[in-house]
Amino acid sequence: MKLFKSSLTGVIVSRDVDASDAFFGGKLGLRKVWERTGGSGLRKLCYEVSEYGFLQIWEKGKEVSYGPTSFWIQAHDIDGMFSTLQKENIDFIENVEDKYYHARAFQMRDPDGNGIFAVCYEKDVLPYTHDVPKGEFLDPEFRTVLFVHDLDSCYHYYTEVLELPCVYSWNECPGDRGYKYQVGSGECYIENLHRIPLTDQHNAVIALQAEDINECWKRISCRTEANIMIPLSDDEDGILRFELKDPNGNRIIVSG
Repeated sequence: MKLFKSSLTGVIVSRDVDASDAFFGGKLGLRKVWERTGGSGLRKLCYEVSEYGFLQIWEKGKEVSYGPTSFWIQAHDIDGMFSTLQKENIDFIENVEDKYYHARAFQMRDPDGNGIFAVCYEKDVLPYTHDVPKGEFLDPEFRTVLFVHDLDSCYHYYTEVLELPCVYSWNECPGDRGYKYQVGSGECYIENLHRIPLTDQHNAVIALQAEDINECWKRISCRTEANIMIPLSDDEDGILRFELKDPNGNRIIVSG
């Protein structure tokens, strides 16, 4: 039995939740799934990126030090999307251009400095004819991108401890290597990427849903290298979960 459902959530820790909401809900046009205030009094928002991919915005608390981090979203019409967003006063890291890895892409930053890679595979690139409405920006693929120092240790962690299948790897040169792991059976992936020089990114938070939380805890907790941060218990919202940390310090929340 697979440990996880076909669902992946990337978490952004925000200094200004309203500014994040304006960026992801307003400028990118993502659908807000829910908004709530946790037991600690801090706000949380959740947006749908694709059928199985989600982004959560957490209001920054005193003890939260994660981020900025990076995400990969799949554009339906990359040039139409870029043209629309050029009118939105967005901080672009790179303008739209053809990439050596058979894709066309651009990069932008959200208000907290998180990197958003918008990508369209070469075979799917459409000729530019018009701007794209915000509700039609995206296709299904969603990735959390984790820039890691020790790629081999992370590979062992995600394939052996979390039992995720590695569906793609690359080794362009010693300074551009990586692995892509599939979560469930959908088009959601965790990417480990090692680059020299390493991209300026801090530790990330990602959330996975267990098929069976008790069985998942049983199989993972017996691994000495699991690096359990919080054992199976209820969180402040009454959700049963446990928390791990990968070899690069990224936080992984597994819930039922």
